[in-house]
Amino acid sequence: MMKKLILIVFTSLSFGVTKGQQLEKVWEINGLDAPESVIAYKDSYLVSNVAGQPAEKNGLGYVSLLGKNGQVITKKWATGFNAPKGLGIFGENLYVADIDVVAVVDLTTGKITKRFQAEGATFLNDIEVTSEGVVYITDTFGGNAIYRIKDDKISLWLKDELLNYPNGLKIKGDELFVASWGVVTNPETFETEIPGMLLAVGLKDKNIRKVTPSFGNLDGLALFNDGFLVSDWISGKIMIVDESDKRQVVLELKPGSADLNLLENQKTLLIPQMLEGKLTAYKIK
Repeated sequence: MMKKLILIVFTSLSFGVTKGQQLEKVWEINGLDAPESVIAYKDSYLVSNVAGQPAEKNGLGYVSLLGKNGQVITKKWATGFNAPKGLGIFGENLYVADIDVVAVVDLTTGKITKRFQAEGATFLNDIEVTSEGVVYITDTFGGNAIYRIKDDKISLWLKDELLNYPNGLKIKGDELFVASWGVVTNPETFETEIPGMLLAVGLKDKNIRKVTPSFGNLDGLALFNDGFLVSDWISGKIMIVDESDKRQVVLELKPGSADLNLLENQKTLLIPQMLEGKLTAYKIK
């Protein structure tokens, strides 16, 4: 994501995901306010709305509740945020990354029950939650860090320039995979001379390894077959990439493709499109 929203026009196309599979748009919801992340909860979806600039503390951010077919149930289901981005669920708690705070929302009421202050954070972004309820959060711009919530406490888990401005997170095996943005060379537009890449961090030893060379200003990350689906915020492209760096563009959208979510049991790909204020669902057929 970017501090100042750049408008660039691309044509929307769809390509085969793998041989014999296609992406088919099944529904789309418009009228959202810079939607950044989406997560499934029971028979509904929760969507974070930045509602302003991504690093602005304006109190306007909110989370929307949508039905399974994309219909808006409650547009401002949870409020009291500044620029909410990544979402994660454990039990009946929704974790929301909000600049320098991780808010906890009761999923039964939509009310914020707790806020974890991430000391030193400036741009908390994506969230990944383990099966044991440990929460990992990237701090993308300025922080170059990953925070962790464990035993009801937040702490700086890893800070390293090798994280390459970390954005999307996904656990696979004993590693935390990271979709990085790349080192920012223009702080006004968040542009890079060398774009981001896929990295992996050992959950036990915190060793960082490069999975791919640089190839995009990466945002969302999802497991797909033996590899990943990843979004490039600047170009709008959705790509498949594996650990041997085989890459395939499966969808070209306008800039602003953010924290995508693949619902494997439904074979449905959800893509928040920040600059267009919409969330689009594609069926993998």
